[in-house]
Amino acid sequence: MEKYYTFERLNNDKVLSLYSKRPMNCNIDVIGVEGKKKLIEEIEKDFNYKFKKVRGSKFQVHGSDIEVIRDIDQEANNVDGLLTNLKGVALEIRTADCQSIFLYDPKKEAIGNIHSGWKGTYQQIIVKAINKMIEEYESNIEDIEVYINPSILGCCFEVQDDVIEKFREICDVEEYYTLGDVVEGKQKYYLDTVAINYDKLIELGIKKEHIFLSNICTMCHKDEYYSYRGDNRTDCRNISIICLK
Repeated sequence: MEKYYTFERLNNDKVLSLYSKRPMNCNIDVIGVEGKKKLIEEIEKDFNYKFKKVRGSKFQVHGSDIEVIRDIDQEANNVDGLLTNLKGVALEIRTADCQSIFLYDPKKEAIGNIHSGWKGTYQQIIVKAINKMIEEYESNIEDIEVYINPSILGCCFEVQDDVIEKFREICDVEEYYTLGDVVEGKQKYYLDTVAINYDKLIELGIKKEHIFLSNICTMCHKDEYYSYRGDNRTDCRNISIICLK
């Protein structure tokens, strides 16, 4: 659909997923409660599916906590990762450059939606989420599929020394950046956090053929997607949803 980016493999009779495009904005602080309700109704109509519940944390805090939704009436806390095996319960993440990462175990019928900005990537939230899925659902690592939605890529994600130094703690960061300009005596870098997450997934044991990348940069394509950096710190957010049917 023109209104959404979707992974064809992740939309079938078992699971539904989507990542919204402009002008669809899911930030409740901007559109209000009624606007959010209409947004979900629009998505349900577009995909011809009625969610039993939509669950997303009230505040995504750029941490690495993962919450398991075990009850349909359970509200999510202020976390950046959600897992469930409940059918009809949609997991929601809101982004405008950060990565939204879908997890899917077709054998155990469990899903996840993970918010991974640079801080979440540094804290290895995706590794923690997969380990949590294994712990909670007895998932086998070789069955788990990972889908990384549109986000800011290494071509546009400019950072300074402080971020580079943090990543030295978890990887050979030189493999993941290119040098930018020197501005006022400070070296700029372009950091590829998607590549870092990809390699962490491989190290964990996820099969290469089970990792799917959109390869779409939200800043390069800010005409299609909201971009925090490209839109001068916009309040608007893209919504990503995954749901077991």
